[in-house]
Parts: sequence; C-alpha cells; structure tokens
Amino acid sequence: MKTIYFIILCAVITGLSACSKKGDDGPIDSSHFGSGNLYYDWSEGAGLAVVYKLDLNNASRSKALAYNANRHAWDVSRDGNKMIQSLADPNDFDSEIYRIINMSNGQTISEFKKPGTELSSFTEPIFSPDMTLIAVPPTFDRGLLILNMQGQLIKEVVTIGGNKIKGHISWMPDKSILCTVGNTIYRLNNSYTYGNIVSTINFSDWNHVTVSNDGSKIAYAGGKHIWLMNADGSDLKQISTSNNEEGYPVFSPDGKYLLIGSNYLGEGNAIQRWELTIIPADGQQYNVNDGVDKRVIPIKLKNSESTQELCNYIMEWR
Repeated sequence: MKTIYFIILCAVITGLSACSKKGDDGPIDSSHFGSGNLYYDWSEGAGLAVVYKLDLNNASRSKALAYNANRHAWDVSRDGNKMIQSLADPNDFDSEIYRIINMSNGQTISEFKKPGTELSSFTEPIFSPDMTLIAVPPTFDRGLLILNMQGQLIKEVVTIGGNKIKGHISWMPDKSILCTVGNTIYRLNNSYTYGNIVSTINFSDWNHVTVSNDGSKIAYAGGKHIWLMNADGSDLKQISTSNNEEGYPVFSPDGKYLLIGSNYLGEGNAIQRWELTIIPADGQQYNVNDGVDKRVIPIKLKNSESTQELCNYIMEWR
C-alpha cells in the first residue's frame, strides 16, 4: 500500500469506497475526514514531555510545547486557541500549578494553584466546550472537581449513589459530564447534582470514555478494541479489530472520524507507546493491522513512507 504523505485519499461521496491520489508536491486533501490539527505527546531524545502539533492539511509537524519535565498533562480548547497545562508546583511537592496559554504565541494568559490534595499531585484538567469551566478527573483523595477559569472551586462530586467516581471524564455540549463509577457510565447533569446511567461497560480492561463535539456519539476502548454507541447508550458496536490493542479514542471535530492509538507497546516506567491511526466513526468495523484495510489511515509525516507517528497517550483533534 503506497502512502501519499500520510493518508489514502478517499472521496466522501463514495463513502470511502473509491480512492484517488494526489501529486507528491501538493498539500493533502484532508477534507474527506475533516481538517484541523492533531496534538499528541511523544519524546524528543530522552524527554517524553514534548507536545507535537500535526497539521492535517500538509502533514507537517511542529512543537506545540517544548520539553518540560515538570508538565503532567494538558488540554487544548475546541477552537484551538488556548491550552491548559498541569505542572508540578516548584514550591509545594503535593500541589500543582495550572497554566493557561495563548496557542498563537505561547504567552501565559493566567496561572493558579489547583485546589490542594494530600495524595495526588498529578491531574489532567480539561476545558468545558464554551471555555467557562475546567473539569478535573477524580483522584485518590479528591472527587471530580469543577473550577472556573480563575481556578476557584465551583463543585466537587465525590460519589454517585454512594459509589466513588473514578477514571476519565468527558464534557457534553451542554456542560453536563460523562463519568464512570465502577463499570457504569453516568451522565452528570450540568448543575452536577445527580447522574443518570448511560451504559455499562462489560470489560475488566477499558479506558477513555469520550464524546463527539455534538454530543451524539460516545466511544471508549474495551477488551483491547474501540467501541462506539449513541449518547443514550444504544446501538453499541465494536468498530476496531487487530492482533494487538487499540485505545484512547478521540473524535474529529465533525464527529465523523476517530483518532485512536493502535498497536500498543508498553515501554516500562509508565510510558505507553501507541501508533496514531484514524478510522471512520460510522459503526462499521475496521481492521487496523498494518496494510489490511485501506480505509484505515496511519498517521505519517509528509514524505514518510514507513514511520508512523507515536504517542504516549494524551491526544487531541482540534
């Protein structure tokens, strides 16, 4: 399978059943799966904490954030204009600093100390869709935190039905939040006072419940593959398969595609290695083994025929 820059070009009107090529000296026509930028963590030399930005229009990669050993996690706003980072507090081992920056120039917009913990000083804050709130997933000693953009605590939700919230969270368009208790996915209302059951995940090994920008679809990784369902929990389907493992799905801005990590390889010291891959989010199943399914898009840089881009686990499509 020949790769032109990093994708197989497929026409929307044929439902990806017919493909066409573009000359080697032109930009990528990525309109069939949406344009935008991919952001992801990987290494530069010995340092893992580099955030790359890959422009889908020309398959060129740049650094969104240079190496910083004190950076824990980050999130990019839906419009791609702002980024929030969680960083080690140099003056307090048990605390973190949240920094919001302007993506166009890297300048700090605001910085504040996260509400304190005693056991967990590594968190992954995420912006609300309208950029008015910040959600912080639960930790060992704190529940789900809702902060305003100045870092003030608006709400802390520790349990639903007497059971502790755990794991990844995801914003819905109306600022309600998907969260998990055990193997059950709940949707917290947007005043964060109660939650309704969406679905139960029937796997002992799963990760990363995520929602499309319009709130119509939910995806997660379970049993080593990616699953897709409607926002009400109906029509659950396995949409990826392989000889290895897929994880950490992320929807394209238009909700038609998923960026996923494929061909998982753990490298020790808590470092994960995933190959970046795009598949349609249309309910069909896609084999992501190398070269098996031409509808599967391996993420490669311009003029790269063999090396697929790698990620630790944090990835976004903006």
